[in-house]
Amino acid sequence: MTILQTSESEAGGRSARTRGRYWRPIATVTVAATIVLGSSAVAAQAAAEYPPGPTVVADPSSPTGYTGHFVYCNPDATSVRFVADIMLRNWADTSDTKVYTPYEYKPGLMRGGGGYDVEMTSVGDGCWYTSVPLAAGANQYWFYVNNNTNAWLADPANSPIFAPDGIAFPARRAFNKVFVPYDAAKQNFGPLEARQIENERADSPKGEWSYVPIAIPNQTGRTLGVYLPPGYDPDRAEPYKTIYMEHGGGQDQSDWMNMGDVPVIMDNLIQDGTTEPAVVITANTNYLGAANQGYPNLREVVVPFVESNYNVSTRPIDRAFAGLSAGSIVTQGLIRYDATYFGYWGPWSGGISVTPATANIDKPYIHYGGGAWDFGLPNAGQVAALDEVAFVENTTVAGAHDFNAWNQLFTVFARDYVWQQDAFMADEFTQLINAVAGSATHKGTKNALTVKLEKGWNDIVEGDSAGALDYVKRFEDQLSRFAANGVVPQDQAAAMKTVADQIISNLSYWQ
Repeated sequence: MTILQTSESEAGGRSARTRGRYWRPIATVTVAATIVLGSSAVAAQAAAEYPPGPTVVADPSSPTGYTGHFVYCNPDATSVRFVADIMLRNWADTSDTKVYTPYEYKPGLMRGGGGYDVEMTSVGDGCWYTSVPLAAGANQYWFYVNNNTNAWLADPANSPIFAPDGIAFPARRAFNKVFVPYDAAKQNFGPLEARQIENERADSPKGEWSYVPIAIPNQTGRTLGVYLPPGYDPDRAEPYKTIYMEHGGGQDQSDWMNMGDVPVIMDNLIQDGTTEPAVVITANTNYLGAANQGYPNLREVVVPFVESNYNVSTRPIDRAFAGLSAGSIVTQGLIRYDATYFGYWGPWSGGISVTPATANIDKPYIHYGGGAWDFGLPNAGQVAALDEVAFVENTTVAGAHDFNAWNQLFTVFARDYVWQQDAFMADEFTQLINAVAGSATHKGTKNALTVKLEKGWNDIVEGDSAGALDYVKRFEDQLSRFAANGVVPQDQAAAMKTVADQIISNLSYWQ
């Protein structure tokens, strides 16, 4: 992919538009639209300026400040359609139900409106051309050749790196990505500015990723996707933590490493100091084993393989597991089977199937999430009910059932939640502190209880869970004495004790 940081006009590029359809992947909702058709001669002239593949150009006439030029070459094609998940929704005002085209960009809009679908223009020599305004972050696109919508084709000049044992063509859906910078003046929207974390940086130390062979019982030629952080040291005294990422339906272990942008996001977060260097693993659901047996090949083969071949921790609290869509179903199935096999979980865009009755549900840390326009968005009420007995957070991002949502959710998970017990316990500590403040007792009693909670909270923030556990136990002991002596009303003390017990049970388990 080429990014030209120039201010040249798009010239004939915009006139290469033709009639298009908005297509929503998976949900298959199609809406007709019309855009202007330019002449083949003008398109050919514009295409001649750009090499095969995507080229992103700074363009003052674009509503986003950038235009993506796409040249696709295939001598066997008689027609080519360019499709991209770049239709826009109003994230600044979610009551606005309109789906906007990329040409209608204004601050407050974000990708999540489904697929932009346009006929490309033949420019000769088996090549085809189109251009479109693009906004910040990793943008997903693919091609249909000869109107075969069952085959999502890779860009031969910018192809994903597929796993050798992944889904075979044509079932393999090619999600190509193109990185787009942020124009502060034209895009002018904080949530979109944040998506720069998805873009490759020239100056960031780079991790390495590859597909590593693994022996799976009764199967041959299987691989894992493995990301090793920049400067990975097989002899480091402190083992690395691990994040396991599971793909969705119609995908495989390739997708998180390519369109999912995990290596780029991790490189950038590590450079920023906002996540720990960690090893990231992507596995193919097809070889994990039976769901009703808790995906035994994951627990008995994949994780032991990783922990035997890489310098990673074997403690469950140092493992995270997250998945999108069908991968969320896998994630939640694992939680129901053994909630403590991983310390951190991320079920995204797959509804909610974990219940408060799930065994040991109060032990791990669970981050639900989905896109605002995502049919798999977990029900907020169900998540809140689970949070009454467990340590659960819920994030809704701008996006639909697509990588616009999932790239953001991975960023949020890796930056704000994994390895951070405080991120999951903030609600409970706040609840206790507020309950003490509102209790029917005198100021001295409130101060004595609050000090212990505040010190416990400070220890959690500093990563000292043992210290935090000690302070919460001391808080509960003192609360019990105050209740027995009538200093704090029994009903108020009982409500506070329920929350304190939840914290104590959790922190005690991981010591």
